[in-house]
Amino acid sequence: METKRVYNPLLDERILLPLRISKIVSLDPGATETIFMLGLGHLVKATDAFSYRPPEAKALPKIGSYTHVNYEMLDQISPDVILTSYGAQKNLVKKLIEEGYAVYPLPVPYSLNSILDNVILISNVLNAQHLAMNLQRKLVSIISQYTCFLRKSVKVYVEFDLGGPITIGYPTHVTHALHILGVRNVFDNYYDAYFEPDYDVLRRSDPDIVIYEPKRLTENEKVRFIDSIKKRNLDFLLDKKIVFSSGDFLAHLGPSFITLGLPWLASVLS
Repeated sequence: METKRVYNPLLDERILLPLRISKIVSLDPGATETIFMLGLGHLVKATDAFSYRPPEAKALPKIGSYTHVNYEMLDQISPDVILTSYGAQKNLVKKLIEEGYAVYPLPVPYSLNSILDNVILISNVLNAQHLAMNLQRKLVSIISQYTCFLRKSVKVYVEFDLGGPITIGYPTHVTHALHILGVRNVFDNYYDAYFEPDYDVLRRSDPDIVIYEPKRLTENEKVRFIDSIKKRNLDFLLDKKIVFSSGDFLAHLGPSFITLGLPWLASVLS
């Protein structure tokens, strides 16, 4: 079997892989979506439980999550490469490598540029460089359409339900998207990516628009969020424009954040 070595910037090593990749296990939703958008979804044999974009990925066997994997299934598939992220999956990556699997971890995107960079990294593993250039051209074109799209001084507060209220700081793809559109995240001077909001700072920031992303959007969830605003003594937010996104929409770190998330943000912030 012909092989190749592909450099991985996170491991700072050249990963030994088959020259032609025919069996992929993807444990990262963004990577799974990228492979399908490259037109190579038929190579994916199993994914993590959270890879449901596109619909074809949802139908694939689910082999694990961010922190564990079914080794019996993994042995049966005998993948050429396992794609992961390197945030919450760092320990899983180490264990998979110790077990002798070829693992290619990807950086967790913190900007739209990072999403584009991961397209390059994935395509390099899969010998899909020309396909990636076409996809990147499409994504860059969309970003260009929305650069300074709003051109107005709007302050935005973003909140996710991640088992409790979590907001975003400077190094996130959502903050970068807001900046590209021409508006500002009220916590964009914070060094951390995700954290519990400081309500005193939020009051002083006085955002114009609130974006809330629940785990799953329902009418009951909208009511629950309004109630939580009152319970947290943030009633002033009720006078602002409040926008609800569907679950795992803005939090998603794949290319569809650019194709769908960026246009959605432009529409609700206009």
